[in-house]
Parts: sequence; C-alpha cells; structure tokens
Amino acid sequence: MSKIHSAPGMQRKPLGEMTPEEICAWIRSTRTALQRKKQRERAYLDRRASLGRSTPTDETYEQDQLLEADLLAMLDEMEASL
Repeated sequence: MSKIHSAPGMQRKPLGEMTPEEICAWIRSTRTALQRKKQRERAYLDRRASLGRSTPTDETYEQDQLLEADLLAMLDEMEASL
C-alpha cells in the first residue's frame, strides 16, 4: 500500500484505496487545516492593510484566498457526493 503526503505530519492512502469513511475523515481534517490556513492569512492581510502596507507577497496571498475558497468548496462537494 503506497502513501501520499497530505497535510503536514500526515500521510494518507491514495483516494482509490480509501473507504468512503476514510475519505470523509480525510476531507474533514483537510478542510479544518485549510480553513485555519486561510484564517491565518486573512488575519495577516488585515493587519498589513490596517498599517497601510502591501507588497507583491500580500497580493499573492489575496489570490491564494480565492484558491483556498475554491478548494474548500471542492472538499464540500466531494463529501456531499459520498
């Protein structure tokens, strides 16, 4: 059985080798980790904006917020389809 790296400190089996229960558990833990990451970045961006600071990195993080929202929606759709 091969393992795929997932969230830091975690490994998972390929999705095709997981049971629906294992997939749901992986979706929940991944969603939680991604939500926390998104919240940390949002707090960072809000602090920077309140100080009137913005760099290309901040702009990239703003774009990452959109990607993370899309990934969270995909996880919701995956879970709903199981």
